[in-house]
Amino acid sequence: MQVVEAQLRSGVLKCLAGGCGGTFSPWWYGVERPVVGLGGAAELVRPRRAICGSCGVTRVLLPDVMLRRRQYRVEVIGAALLLAAGGMAWTRVAAEIGVPFETVRGWLRRFTRRADLVRSWLLGLLDALVDDPWLPAGQAGPAGALGVLAGLHAQMPARWPLVAGLSPWQLAARLSRAGLLAPAWPPPVINASAPVT
Repeated sequence: MQVVEAQLRSGVLKCLAGGCGGTFSPWWYGVERPVVGLGGAAELVRPRRAICGSCGVTRVLLPDVMLRRRQYRVEVIGAALLLAAGGMAWTRVAAEIGVPFETVRGWLRRFTRRADLVRSWLLGLLDALVDDPWLPAGQAGPAGALGVLAGLHAQMPARWPLVAGLSPWQLAARLSRAGLLAPAWPPPVINASAPVT
């Protein structure tokens, strides 16, 4: 949250609404909510809200440990996706990570339905954000999408050193604008000059 505050105050965060290009500044907060991590420990998070000085659009800036409309941290969701991609049944995945069965089933259904779209989108980002990228093996489905995410996470630090301090799941949250499991896909436009800020 301190990084977001510093970026808001310095004018680094740009508005992407309709090609506006204005800068965001602090403007109150979003709703405080509990976010559950691995092991079931919950912490209260109150995300920052920002307003564009040019067009007046407001946005809630979620930290990279959260996805939109999800109660669980992105690492919990990522662990479930990895276990399921490895062939574990969704009921065992839910028991393993300590999350209700219905919740895990919803995550897996949403991700499985769009896995090939996510893979294509990540391959496009790999080409745009990495100098001389190597392409992961051409698997289909969730395993293929997660393989491209791992490749992107491994290759991006050469050009974007900030990525070295992120988990693959935090990178996915940042690049998808917290929308990896959001109803609409693909996520909003990515600022290719600063994709992980």
